[in-house]
Amino acid sequence: MQHAGRNWAYSYRRLFEICPEQKLAKVAGRVATQYALLTKDWTRERNSEWSCRMYFTTKMILNATVLLNSLEFARTSGLRTATPYFEYYAALSLLRGLVYTIPTEEWNSGELMAISHTRAINVAFDWIAKFDKSLAEKMKKTALQLKAQRELIAYKVPASGDKNLGANYDLTDFLTILAEVAEFNSELLEGSITKNADPASFEVLDEHIHQIATVEVEGFTFTDDEDYWRLGYVQRKTRRPYHLGLFMHPGQSEDFIGAWDGDEDAGETFSNGSPSNWQAIFDVP
Repeated sequence: MQHAGRNWAYSYRRLFEICPEQKLAKVAGRVATQYALLTKDWTRERNSEWSCRMYFTTKMILNATVLLNSLEFARTSGLRTATPYFEYYAALSLLRGLVYTIPTEEWNSGELMAISHTRAINVAFDWIAKFDKSLAEKMKKTALQLKAQRELIAYKVPASGDKNLGANYDLTDFLTILAEVAEFNSELLEGSITKNADPASFEVLDEHIHQIATVEVEGFTFTDDEDYWRLGYVQRKTRRPYHLGLFMHPGQSEDFIGAWDGDEDAGETFSNGSPSNWQAIFDVP
C-alpha cells in the first residue's frame, strides 16, 4: 500500500483516516529518525531485546482479541459482572503493546513489561497525540472511563449492578487504532533495521527469552513452555524484528487463541471460533 510517500506492508483500516496524509508523512519521518538512533548502533543485545518486544506485542494483540471474544460471549450470556473486566483489560493489553514499540521507552531488563496502568495510558496517548491530539485526548478519556468502571465493580461492588456504567464508546474502533499505531511503529522499525543494521547482529539471546517466558509474581514463579517454544523459533528462524503483521505466525495465533477455548468434552461452551472470528481489531494470520 502506497501512502504518505512510503510503501506499507499492512492494510490499515483506520490509521490513514485519522491523520491527513501530509501530516502522517511528517510523523513517519520523525519516528523513523528516532528508530535510526537505535539501528545505526544496532548490537546483538539490541536486536534480541527488540525481537522479544515485537513478540510480546503480538501477544498483546492476540490477548485483546481473546478478551473481545470473551466480552461478546459474556454479553450474550448475561454475564454482566465480567464485562467491565474484559473491556478494560482488552484496552490495557493494547496500550501496553503500543508502549513496547515506542523507541524512547527503555526495556530495563524486562521491567517495561511491568509498566503501571497509569504510565501505560499516559505514554500511549502522548504517542497517539503525534497523529491527532484531539483524538488522543478523547481516547485517553475512554481508557480512564474503562479503568474507572472496572474499579467500580471490583472495589465498590455497587448494589445497583451495572446500571451506572457508560457505553458511550466504540471499543472495537478504540482497539483497532491502538493496534494499528503499534503496527505503524513496527513497520518503521523494520525498515530502519534493514537499512542500517549489520546482519551479523541478528541474534536472539537466552536472557531476553527468559525475561518473557519465566515470570515471578508475589513470590510465585510461572514458566510458560509455549513462550519458550515460540521464542525458540524466533531465535532459530526469525532472528530479527519485523513488522507485527509479519512477525505474528499463523501457528502462534492459532495456539494462543485456542488455548482459551472451552473444553467441549467437559461441556464448556466458550469458543473463539475460526480465524474469521479473530479479525475484529487486527489482521491476525
